[in-house]
Amino acid sequence: MPADLDLSEPACLFLASDGATVFRDTTALLRQSKAARQARIKAEAARLIEALDWKLGRAREREAAGWGTLAEVDAVLAEREAIRRSSDAAETALEALTDVASVQSFTWAVDVPVAPPRRLTRKQFTERFSSAELQAVLTAIDENGAMRAWWEKFCLADDINLDDPATLAGVQALEIAGLIGNGRAVEVLA
Repeated sequence: MPADLDLSEPACLFLASDGATVFRDTTALLRQSKAARQARIKAEAARLIEALDWKLGRAREREAAGWGTLAEVDAVLAEREAIRRSSDAAETALEALTDVASVQSFTWAVDVPVAPPRRLTRKQFTERFSSAELQAVLTAIDENGAMRAWWEKFCLADDINLDDPATLAGVQALEIAGLIGNGRAVEVLA
């Protein structure tokens, strides 16, 4: 065995076909180092997400009781998604590394920003319209099948996502139809 052979990673030592020479497979060592670091990233991300369980539970309880809002729930969900996306990005960056030292010194952080969805309850959404606007909409749905279909979907939804294309199109259609004033679609969707 060569005197300069590093025995710190015995899993990367192989016996050559001559039966006498021992060599170190750096490709195998790099692959093992990446796999170990990737497993640690996944475990770190899982711990960070799990640490937010109590916060998510509290936000959901407060929202269900009427003391909180969907925005509070969504903020915690966005935190959890930021952890997932950041760990995914870290794993991708890790794969691009080409030497063991870089892999072993690799660090990651929750650094991928995630905007929370902009959801409202149906009540919160309808409060964005004046009484006159709501009366105009309710009158119009009796005369317009497309508007009735949109309104039925609205009434069946658990919540209203202000960034959903159907919500955007529906509110803009209300403005185009003259059921809400000019510029009101932007205000309602803000």
